[in-house]
This record gives sequence, structure tokens and C-alpha cells, in this order.
Amino acid sequence: MEEKQRTTRGVFPRGWPGGRSQLLTECLIEGLDPSIDVTARFVQLAERRVLDRDGAPVPSLIVAGKRYASREEAVEHEMRIESLPNRAATVKPAGRKRAELIEDGAPAAALEWQWEPLHATVEAWVEEIRPGLSQVHVNVANRLEWDGGADEQATLRAFYLTAVVLHSPDGAFASLAAPPPHLREQAAICHNEGLWPVPVGEVGDRRTILASPLPLEDYPARPHRRAQATSL
Repeated sequence: MEEKQRTTRGVFPRGWPGGRSQLLTECLIEGLDPSIDVTARFVQLAERRVLDRDGAPVPSLIVAGKRYASREEAVEHEMRIESLPNRAATVKPAGRKRAELIEDGAPAAALEWQWEPLHATVEAWVEEIRPGLSQVHVNVANRLEWDGGADEQATLRAFYLTAVVLHSPDGAFASLAAPPPHLREQAAICHNEGLWPVPVGEVGDRRTILASPLPLEDYPARPHRRAQATSL
């Protein structure tokens, strides 16, 4: 991922001067006490190292005719709130995993993944505007504190390409880009930081909203794939 993309699409430890530490999305939903579930998905960068037969890290290695290179890779995480107004939080501690590379029936090298501590939270709540109309708020935040260390450590303790999906089987979300006339005033006061909420699914279906890290039109084709199209 290029440095500009990291800064604009990352959620960093609080206090780090290079980018934001939280995202916010707000939208409108019609219905009498509708049920809503919220799912937040994002990726974290992990370091993948290639280790030779003696366990020493190397830039790259060919094993059984295939080349393996040390590099950054993305680890996917998901948080879910099944019924508002509950609150969900997740802590992903630092970790490591290893996979042996086999050649001629014997271990010849290994791949090792290592990732930094991560503390991310998603909080969601509903405020009634009037009977039958409510405003939904979702906040996704990095709860780690920047300790003044190297930028590289901050980027490994950040998360990227965050997308939030809101679904209600018995409510009707409103488009903020093209709200119906009776909701235009309320739609104008919805505030979003780093996320763009749009209805998804079949055109006219108002049960699901995708808050994407990339600007999308209402009812985009294959929105999940397009929102995550930028490779890490």
C-alpha cells in the first residue's frame, strides 16, 4: 500500500500525527423500533518473513521451484453487534504464526507472520428523531495510544479499508445522496468522517447500508468487492 493510501485510509493509534484515530458514520432509518445489526470489517498489516533452513530471515528464497519473498500482508478482522444498542469491542494481541516449506519431503525453509497489538472498538447507538424515524450512529476507533515511536510501528498498529454494514430486516434506511423529500432536512444533518454510507442490494431495497472507505453511488454493483479493491 502506498504511503498516501495508508494515511488517508488508515485508523491509527490516538495521538499519532499522521492520520485519524476514528471513523464515524450516521444514517437515517424509518420504522417503529426497527432491529439493526452492525458489522465492521477491516484489515491489519502483518510482516511476513522468509526464513532459510537455519531459521535466518532472508529477502527471498526458492523452495520446490517456487519463489517466496518477505513482505507485508493483510490480516482480516471482523466485529459484529447483533442487536443495537449493545456495544462490541475486540482486542487482537500481538501474535505470530509459522508454516514450514517442504522440499524433497523434508523442511527446507519456513514462512513466519508477525503482527503488532491491535485494540479496535465499534460502538453503535440509535436516537429517535420522531416516531417512525431514527438516526443511527456508528463509531469505529483505534484505542491504542501512540507512544512517540517510529512511524512504521504506528502503521502496523493501525487498521485499513474499514467498511461498516448495517442491516435491518424490518426497517428502511434512507439514501443520504438522494433522500426522499420528507427526509431531506434530516439527511442534511447526518455527519460522516472517513466513511460513505450508501444503500446496497437490489435497487429500491432499503434494508442494508454499506458505509465504505471509498466514495460509492447508491446501489453499486458488487460493493464489497469494489470497496476492498485496493490491494494491501
